[in-house]
Parts: sequence; C-alpha cells; structure tokens
Amino acid sequence: MSAFIPDDPVHPSAAPHTSQEQQEEIQEQKHFQRVCTSFAQHAFFQHASVANQTARLSGLSPPQRALLPESLDPSSASHLARSDAHRAAADANQRFFDALLTHSQQPTSRDHAHYRASLGPKYVFESTSDMDKVKSVLKSLVRDWSAEGAAEREQCYSPVVAGLSAHLPRRGRVLVGGAGLGRLALELAARGFAVQGNDVSYHMLMASDFLLNCCGGESGTFGIAPFVGGTCNLARAEHAVRRVQVPDVDPAALLNSAATPPDFSMAAGEFLDCYQKDTERGAWDGVASCFFLDTAVYVGDYVRCIYDMLRPGGVLVNLGPLLWHWSGGGAGARPDDEQLGCSRGVEPRYLQSIDMTYEDLREIMVKVGFEIVEEKRGLSCSYTRDVESFMHTQYTCVYFVARKPQVKSEP
Repeated sequence: MSAFIPDDPVHPSAAPHTSQEQQEEIQEQKHFQRVCTSFAQHAFFQHASVANQTARLSGLSPPQRALLPESLDPSSASHLARSDAHRAAADANQRFFDALLTHSQQPTSRDHAHYRASLGPKYVFESTSDMDKVKSVLKSLVRDWSAEGAAEREQCYSPVVAGLSAHLPRRGRVLVGGAGLGRLALELAARGFAVQGNDVSYHMLMASDFLLNCCGGESGTFGIAPFVGGTCNLARAEHAVRRVQVPDVDPAALLNSAATPPDFSMAAGEFLDCYQKDTERGAWDGVASCFFLDTAVYVGDYVRCIYDMLRPGGVLVNLGPLLWHWSGGGAGARPDDEQLGCSRGVEPRYLQSIDMTYEDLREIMVKVGFEIVEEKRGLSCSYTRDVESFMHTQYTCVYFVARKPQVKSEP
C-alpha cells in the first residue's frame, strides 16, 4: 500500500524551478490524491452531517422543538435510531470505497482516521466539489450496475448498442466517449466489438476499474446506500438510507459470453488530448456517444476529432440532451475579469463555452463531412434517478447516427 503523505503547506513538493511538464505532473498527482482522499472521507463526512443536523435541531427554541415529531427530537430514542441508520448506511458505502482504494493500493478510511486523530480540529475535508463527485459515483453505480438502473440503461444504452450493431454488422473498433463506470462499454464488448472506454474523471475511472476487475461472481457484491445524505424531496427517512446491490451482473462472465475473445480497455484523459492525434486518425469503426457531446467546451472540436478518428464508412451513434456542461459566465467575460463577478479561481472553460441548438450542431456535423443517416427526436430519458424521490430529472433527448462517407473510387 502506498504511504499516506498529506500535502505540507510548509514544505511544498514543487520546487520553484521545475519545468512546465514537471509542474503538470505534480498537479496531476495532487489531484489524484484529492480523489482518493475524498473516497476515504465519505463516511466521516456523512457522520459529520448527522452531527450537524442534530446540532441544528438542538438549537431550536423550546416552542419550535415542541412541534417536532419524536424522530426529530434530539433527546429521543427514535432520533438516535434514525441517526444510527444514517451512519450505518455511510459505513456500508465506505466498505465499498475502502475495497476500491485497497485495489488501487491507496490509503483507506482507516489510514485517514489515524491521520485525522493526529491533527484533531485542524483536520479538514476535501473540497465540496470532490465530495459531490463521490455522491455522483454512488448514483452512477445505481444507473450502471444495479437492477434498479435497468430501466435507465434500456432508455439510454439500448438505442446506442442497437445503432452500432445495425450500422457496423462486422463489429470492429468502437470508442465510448465519457464512459463513466463502464457499463455501456462492457455491453458493447460482450457483443463482439473491440471497445475502449474513455473518461476524464479519476472518480469514475477508479470505480469502473474496481467494478470491472474485482466485483461480481466469486468476488461478490456490495450493498451500497447511494442516496445517503439526501435531505430534500423525501417521503420517508428510510428512503435516504436504502440499499441496492452492485454489481447486478458478473462483468467477467458477461465478457466471456462474447463469441470471440473480448478486446476491452479503458483510457484516462480529456477526450481531445487522447484522440486528437495522428495515430488515432482512421483507427476507429465507431464512436458511441451517450450523454457525451454536451461535455465539450466547443462541440465543433469534438465533431472534427470524431470525424478524423473514423475510418471511411464509420459511424458516430449519439443519444443525449444538450446540457452544455461548461455553460456559464457573462457575455464577454474573461477568466481574470473580476468586475463581471468572475473570480480568478474560476475554471476558464466556464467562460469559454459555446452553447448552441441541436440545429446548429447538426449543421456543424454536415459541414465537417458527416451524413446523417438516422435521426429521432423527443426520446425521454432519466439520469441517475432515485425512484423514491419527489424530484426526477427527465431529459428529452435526440438520437442520431452520423456516417463518415466511403472514399469515392477514382473514375
């Protein structure tokens, strides 16, 4: 197991005269450590949330507390039972994350507990954004790897699988952009495609690596509480701590069911950094895009890259909305323009996003050279839905198949 070496503000690891490449590597290592630390802190973060809620209840005035149901009275046995259930659910998740961290040879929650005890009140959580990404992993586990997520997978993944199977009857090499926890990529590999999944998120990549290689079959499953910590849109307290089993299939058995030996891999990194290269030109038969194109800052760059990656006759099969993940910033805003309310710490991509309609995107694809051979609009798809919640996100999606034309023969 790797030694746990926390950041030391007094003795920074970066020397003042390191090269740009070395600085980027140092930042990458620090980012990876933050990801691992956020996994290790999950239960402690949730336990602190329980304590915070109890403190808020205790801070109510006597008339306010008189209105509370017994389960919200901090002095009652039923409130203690509710709090214990919350902590137990967080601990169940932590067992999954600790197994993941052990697989990745990284410090677990137990290592962090010793470090936390040595610091006492000086110990701090990772950023809220990192902890939110851990929550996203939990919700994505339901979508990709539980029986409860089967309906979502049918809505979102089945059309993409069917489109690739219809337009690439001889199978071939397929890239899955924004592969997340890897279920779509695995389903394609099981159907005989040579598949590579790509994702930029270390949170997702670490979880997918663990699931694909260490879970299911004899390795067993985990009971996780994916919606623990939720406080809004609940009908019953137990809905926030309910468990689901993951994975719902044995990934190895699914791969071994393929007619030919599977060719399956996952690649880490920004999509353009990984595939906007001469070595990738004409190297792929298909690209699967499910809730992916709108992760681009400027989608034209994605479209051009995908076109160049495909062999003549290759296809892009897409399903998803146009949420434009980097949308934000005022008109004419610059990353250093504080007068527009943009702090210097803002991720520059939020100020560079080019948002557009589907008709705009379609025109770009045609200008790049794609032929739109299949198109459907108005497909209803949910995303990481909690079936017990009062609130669900429902997208109206577009599905299309865009083909790179065959090279015309000389007359």
